[in-house]
Amino acid sequence: MATMTEPRNLEFKVPPTQPVILMSLNPSENDYLFLSIISFFFFILLAIPALFFSLKTWQANFHGNQRKAQINSRLALGFSISSILVGSIMIICSIVVGVLKHKV
Repeated sequence: MATMTEPRNLEFKVPPTQPVILMSLNPSENDYLFLSIISFFFFILLAIPALFFSLKTWQANFHGNQRKAQINSRLALGFSISSILVGSIMIICSIVVGVLKHKV
């Protein structure tokens, strides 16, 4: 004769749940890739390192290296802004020189 298990005996066969630990992840650093590409239109000599550090920031974010991503992000931003400023100054100076040559 087959024995039947009672419902109260079934609850002991369910394994207990494990505690879940949730850790917040730090947000990834900005890589300023678009700004680095835009800076190529202004002054290419400073735009090349901007693009390089932008890609290094993306790589460090991908690998989870927060400190390296932060350093590379700041360098990419600095080179991008420098490229845009130097290029803008050169464009403005060339326009001023062109206008002054035309008047003389």
